[in-house]
Amino acid sequence: MRNLVCEVALVLAAVGIAGGAEPQAVRSTLNSHWGQVWGTYVWQTQMGSGNYLPALITFHFDGTITGSDGSMFGALNPKIRTTPLHGVWERTGWQSIGGTSLYLVFDANTGAVMKYGRARSSLQFAGDFNSFQGKIFIESLTCATPLTCPDPLDAAAKWDPNSTMPPDGFQVIGQRLERVAAGPL
Repeated sequence: MRNLVCEVALVLAAVGIAGGAEPQAVRSTLNSHWGQVWGTYVWQTQMGSGNYLPALITFHFDGTITGSDGSMFGALNPKIRTTPLHGVWERTGWQSIGGTSLYLVFDANTGAVMKYGRARSSLQFAGDFNSFQGKIFIESLTCATPLTCPDPLDAAAKWDPNSTMPPDGFQVIGQRLERVAAGPL
């Protein structure tokens, strides 16, 4: 019984319920013990020539993903805009996950939907789960008209790879966003 009480006290302390645990220490404890991957990351996709497309990606506890990057505002092509991405992730190993996200691609001039975009990723996390590296594969599914897009969930849908993507995908890296104390710099 005493061991159970000690274990419960440790868990409560780790999640900050039993006496003001500092969030960074809590995260470190959880990371090392359970391999926590959920959180927000500063993500960079290597686009070639040493250029990186920045993104903010959040892996949620429930296995979903949300994110945004510079393509939303025409960073890669001023003729198109994209929506934030929404997706799912799952563990593929102790320190690795795979994710699939969808977003919409619009004509920047007319606002018409042109296609679905899909990003499939395979990420390997560092031992502390505060950073990762991996690959991402970018694909699109063209709409016949702005109001007649194919079903992106149909297994027979014809996805086309990004024309600038290397055959083995784009390299990506990420670093967990950490809290910075409020106050003057």
